[in-house]
Amino acid sequence: DVDKTEVSLVWNRPDRDGGAEITGYLVEYQEDGADEWTKFQTVPMLDCVVTGLQKGKIYKFRVKAQNIVGLSLPDTTIPIECQEKLGNFYFPLISVPPSVELDVKLIEGLVVKAGTTVRLPAIMRGVPVPTAKWVTDGIEIKTDGRHKIETDNFSTVLTIKDCIRKDTGEYLLTVSNAAGSKTVALHLTVLDVPGPPTGPINILEVTPEHMVISWRPPKDDGGSPIINYIVEKRQSKKETWGVVSSGTSHTKIKIPRLQKGCEYIFRVRAENKIGIGAPLDSEPTIAKHMFDPPSPPGKPTVYDITENAATVSWTLPKSDGGTPITGYILERREASGKWVRVNKTPILDMKYRVTGLFEGNTYEFRVFAENMVGLSKPSPSSDPIKASRPITPPGPPINPKLKDKTKETADLVWTKPLKDGGSPILGYIVECQKTGTTQWNRINKDELIRQCAFRVPGLIEGNEYKFRIKAVNIVGEGEPRELAETVLAKDILSPPEYRQPNQRGWSIVSSDITKRLVKANLIENREYFFRVCAENKIGPGPCIETKTPILAINPIDKPGEPENLHIAEKGKTFVYLKWRRPDYDGGSPNLSYHVERKLKDSDEWERVHKGSIKETHYMVDKCVENKVYQFRVQTKNEAGESDWVRTKYLVSFPILFMSIYIQTLFALVLYYFMC
Repeated sequence: DVDKTEVSLVWNRPDRDGGAEITGYLVEYQEDGADEWTKFQTVPMLDCVVTGLQKGKIYKFRVKAQNIVGLSLPDTTIPIECQEKLGNFYFPLISVPPSVELDVKLIEGLVVKAGTTVRLPAIMRGVPVPTAKWVTDGIEIKTDGRHKIETDNFSTVLTIKDCIRKDTGEYLLTVSNAAGSKTVALHLTVLDVPGPPTGPINILEVTPEHMVISWRPPKDDGGSPIINYIVEKRQSKKETWGVVSSGTSHTKIKIPRLQKGCEYIFRVRAENKIGIGAPLDSEPTIAKHMFDPPSPPGKPTVYDITENAATVSWTLPKSDGGTPITGYILERREASGKWVRVNKTPILDMKYRVTGLFEGNTYEFRVFAENMVGLSKPSPSSDPIKASRPITPPGPPINPKLKDKTKETADLVWTKPLKDGGSPILGYIVECQKTGTTQWNRINKDELIRQCAFRVPGLIEGNEYKFRIKAVNIVGEGEPRELAETVLAKDILSPPEYRQPNQRGWSIVSSDITKRLVKANLIENREYFFRVCAENKIGPGPCIETKTPILAINPIDKPGEPENLHIAEKGKTFVYLKWRRPDYDGGSPNLSYHVERKLKDSDEWERVHKGSIKETHYMVDKCVENKVYQFRVQTKNEAGESDWVRTKYLVSFPILFMSIYIQTLFALVLYYFMC
């Protein structure tokens, strides 16, 4: 109550008495604008009327509780103006807006553990007496269940029993009266174990031996930082959990020592200083590779085939199985045989040169792709190929030249190409071109020319022609060789002469030729010019001569060395040798061979046959037991002999078997006579 010279005060007992009985309450007041407090008196009760005040002045009042130890902290009122009552009612002429006083701990924030009972007290003042309203999350709190609100004229208390984590938050207390309202915020934090980690558990890597999993931190850490995660595993068919890790702060872990093909479930729990929270379980996952083997590569293609090797290529698989291809495995087999792996280490390219083939055998190939999971299914088998020497078009004929001519024909001759391309020459094609044109016309249109000579018919007298010749084998036409000079279609009636390019004079080959053919005696490897003139009874006519020199060479050259000389069989007193015809026969198919031998420590070679050998094999007999020999073979044709080719190793003839045979025979004879 307030009057013009006095104010009536009331208060509540303190929540705590400090462990000693309260002996009284000290009441003090302070005039507005003054610094000092004036003691009024100490009273034993919970009310007091302060007198001796002056009308119209404003005062503040405070009360301190006292026990045997001393005085408590004061509780202070709001400023109050002393004024006269209105009639006999205790209603002030003016209203005082409400105010709220809170414990500092409640303003800073109260932290409790889950399960604790919390009291949130507040002292409220105002004239008239204000009302209290508690709100959290926009919802007014009523006395219900775990919540209880106790309010009187001077205070209000919110009590929450058995706090849970969801009780954490901001609580708004609003006190109001006719003069206004006041809202204060109280903060409560309830600490609890963390919630489950945020799912799902991601399976980042799966192999037959281990898995890598990850998760996210819990949405609710329980009000305390996460200090650890407990990771456990179990097989789907079992009930017991095994600890993988109990001391990791990371949200990713590798789980080792799994059994291939088994299905596992993993669970993760978060831990803070309060305790361990609820688990998060993974989906069942089988310990196997995450990826699949690749699909088969494309059908292999085989090319660049020789008698002992071939190149195999293939295309990428349609699918790599989800992980990069690490290499390829190549297999081969002979017709109707078993598949044999070719490469020891994975092939990184998509082609491979296969060696070690046997000439004349037929082969197929297939390919496997490989990734970290394993091998793909095999590719389709390649088309069968036969290991044989590669065949290419033949080389150009050698030294094509004009042998004779008339006004309607031209006789051409040439020598076989140095290289037949690995296949016999089937024949030749002769083409001609009229001077001033660019088109070459084939002369022998119906069939190939079998010999190295041809008479070109159908020439027109006075026209000038160019000629060229191609060799043909089973592959096709080879490179053409053109005659060195053009040919003028006209009769040749003059006797021939010749001279060497470095000589000025001419030498007569013959002066009484009646035919248009003559043989000249020349020196090999020298060049010559020739000229011919006709002669009648009046005298010789004008000469026609070759425009370019002609080289005097033998059309047949020395052959190449025998190929693949090896020992096919050996015995006590014989050796059976085999070889192959040389690739180059020197232009002559008439090949023969010489075979010789010598002892290891001797420098002299011995011919082991008479005459020449036509076959590509020979049985060398009359060898001496326990002697070491070396053998050599050479090729021969009309032009001469090739270089020798020798066996790659020395051949020894053991006498062990004969020695054992003699010893055994001697023992049998001795036994016979003793008996």
